[in-house]
Amino acid sequence: MKKAPFIIIVVIFYCLGWGMHAQNGGNYLYQKNSTNYNRNPVETMSIYSTDSTLVVTSKVLLNQKADHYVMTIGVNQLGKTVVEANQKLNSSIKRVLSKLNTQGIKNEDINVDFISETKVYDHKITDRTITEYFDGFNMRKNIIIKLDKLSKIDRIIDFCSEEGIHDIVKVDYVSKDLETINEQLLSEALKIVQRKKQVFEKNSSVSLSSNYRLASERFKIYYPKNLYKQYDEAYESSLVNTNYNSNYTKTEMRKEKSFYYDGIETDLGVDKIIDKVSPAVGIQYVMEIQVVYELKG
Repeated sequence: MKKAPFIIIVVIFYCLGWGMHAQNGGNYLYQKNSTNYNRNPVETMSIYSTDSTLVVTSKVLLNQKADHYVMTIGVNQLGKTVVEANQKLNSSIKRVLSKLNTQGIKNEDINVDFISETKVYDHKITDRTITEYFDGFNMRKNIIIKLDKLSKIDRIIDFCSEEGIHDIVKVDYVSKDLETINEQLLSEALKIVQRKKQVFEKNSSVSLSSNYRLASERFKIYYPKNLYKQYDEAYESSLVNTNYNSNYTKTEMRKEKSFYYDGIETDLGVDKIIDKVSPAVGIQYVMEIQVVYELKG
């Protein structure tokens, strides 16, 4: 009988331990293609040799903050005439721009881009007749803003909301010195190739000749806007058996969709990751090279 409390304690700790372990997955597990179903490993092939050549591959990843950001805001206005729609739209844009200046955003860092001018039609119903009629014009423009800090976006959203503008089209991350980044990553990748070459020489009875060449160089840039994913709504719904009775009407509640940033570092087999550990979202750069060495005959 004394063993019962001990068994109960073990069961409790087991359940608590399982619960804590399950939380490590997060709601991401609701994604259909989650790691529960996709068990493919992250794989790299660093060294490959034939009877005459040695091919050495290296891959380096750099995570880095953008140098600046470009925010695009969509604005539209309805009017009975083109002039009316355009004047109302310009007035709203002018008020937004004046507020942007208070945040240190200069006029030369702002551009207003004309998008479209379209006719608008509506309809009315009289008895059983539906009659379509012309109802004015819809003018669309984009406000494009260059920002040095992401923190300014919240205030810009507030300014736009005050003017009834709620269409934040996108935020682009921009790097101003791709050439320097390319050279940095190429240098790191070549160092890794040299170390792998030494591993081959140490563990092989075959010698390398002095002839070698850079067979390929691939430089890839991954921008944040292409790395966001959505998973299915994280909820557990109830099941109701109506026995196929069509008299029942089901009213559903709105379920929120979740989006998250999914960087490429967990999908690519890289030899080295260059970054400062930070939760900040930035631009990801990948350099992959192959060097071919000839074997001595």
